[in-house]
Amino acid sequence: ESELGCTLGEVFTEISEKPVAAASLAQVYKARRLTGEWVAVKIQRPDVLSIVSKDLYVLRRAAEVYQGLINQFAPQQRTDYVALLNEWAVGFYTELDFLNEAANQRKLKTLLAEQGLLSEGVYIPEVYEELCTRRLLVTEWVDGIKLSECPPEEINEYIAVGQECFLTQLLQVGFFHSDPHPGNIIRLDDQSKGKIALIDFGLVASLEQEDMDNIVSAVIHLANKDYASLVDDFINLKILPEDCDRSKVIPLMDKALSPYVRGGGAKKYEAELRKSYGMDGSASGAVGGFQAMTQDALTVLNDIPFSIPPYFALIARAVVTLEGVALIGNPEYGMIMEAYPFVARKLLREDRPEIQKALQEVLYSSEDGTITVDRLIVLLNSAMGVIARQAGGTFVDLDSIPEQGVSLQRALSYLASEEATSLRNILLDEAVGASDLLLRQSLRKGFSAAATAAPRLPFLSGLL
Repeated sequence: ESELGCTLGEVFTEISEKPVAAASLAQVYKARRLTGEWVAVKIQRPDVLSIVSKDLYVLRRAAEVYQGLINQFAPQQRTDYVALLNEWAVGFYTELDFLNEAANQRKLKTLLAEQGLLSEGVYIPEVYEELCTRRLLVTEWVDGIKLSECPPEEINEYIAVGQECFLTQLLQVGFFHSDPHPGNIIRLDDQSKGKIALIDFGLVASLEQEDMDNIVSAVIHLANKDYASLVDDFINLKILPEDCDRSKVIPLMDKALSPYVRGGGAKKYEAELRKSYGMDGSASGAVGGFQAMTQDALTVLNDIPFSIPPYFALIARAVVTLEGVALIGNPEYGMIMEAYPFVARKLLREDRPEIQKALQEVLYSSEDGTITVDRLIVLLNSAMGVIARQAGGTFVDLDSIPEQGVSLQRALSYLASEEATSLRNILLDEAVGASDLLLRQSLRKGFSAAATAAPRLPFLSGLL
């Protein structure tokens, strides 16, 4: 009532006696407005600002001490731990300002509507601005259950929507929900509004276009197991310095990142890591593997001066949380390979120099500088959800057309659409050669309905 400036009866006809949800910072009650709408009333706990401030003060002093020890005993390490803590602190304080959360919710709802996601299964509740204050947030009530509590088959269906939503936030609009934990992703009872609803926008983060482009490039190189190029991506993302020793970095990337790309969560990652170090369960294997792992850890600490940008910690938190929900539905889930179709579509669609450069790296042969048709077909299939994998089934195989690819008609329709704008512009100078090659090869295995005497590509005829 002190926040509203009036009695509850002047705003609500009823309100739950006990909170329907509670967390460390706030409690949520269900209420009904005088106008009839059911709403969620989020109320900040008393004195929480003072408590959080004291905790952050202690943590920051600890970070300063730790940073001093690192600077003295491991000066080659360049992570600014105080800056990391400061980033978290800013997140905590902004999370305590419910007017900021209301603004975040409205902004993301607008951005996702512009990307068409609100019509494809994602719903973000309305905010009742006139009732919101720094310590009180009133939003539309949505009925549903936590996505993590759904049966595995439903999680598989809905996590695809959530994944598309998150990748759009991270790689398309540069404004993302940094706390997509199970309680913040709701499977809606009323499917006419959407399949899932996102709630709780206290912790969000922004990315610059340059960082988004570098992350796109990193996903492509990681999925293609191109660790030499991934080093360049990490340098551009300020994770590695320009003078890093590539001969030491690349083998360690293979050991650390390859198990992650395979998916399956923490337990499978640990098993894959043990396997890569020869820890087969025997005493000798354990000793030898531990020694090799220790040596690699010392190499990282002493010879590879990596750093963790503050914003990257928020991305990692969001990715790990989303993966945790997805693994309930699919124990083999892996974010990198699941994200590859989204990134492939982005490469084919966006006509910007940075994206065209990344697309050219995928399409052009390093030997003669011409477009590799196999790679063109693989990328088109990937954009439509059919990924060619290397032996072992982990990484993308750019030079192997998938056996069960999309039909020729569907591929040509995609090529002629706005979704392939970037690709068509690259093909302008290669139009004749690409057309002849596509006809000669009949888009063999990749486009299963292709015929040997396929007609000339319609979109190429329009370009010539």
